[in-house]
Amino acid sequence: MLLITCPVTRTDELVADRRIRSVANHPTHVALAVECPSCGSVHVYRTGRRWEATRAEQAARPAAELASA
Repeated sequence: MLLITCPVTRTDELVADRRIRSVANHPTHVALAVECPSCGSVHVYRTGRRWEATRAEQAARPAAELASA
């Protein structure tokens, strides 16, 4: 069982493992494609500490300077 938050309805849903459509193991995270019981759509949820650390590093990085056209 998983507890997810549906991005469409913004409700917390308890999801059975049979609703997991795919699992993809990446170097920075694990991605789960889950069929939502409230809206029926498939949502992707990413888990893992390295995913959060990478996302935080990218957010803290200064933006590149724009060149004039």
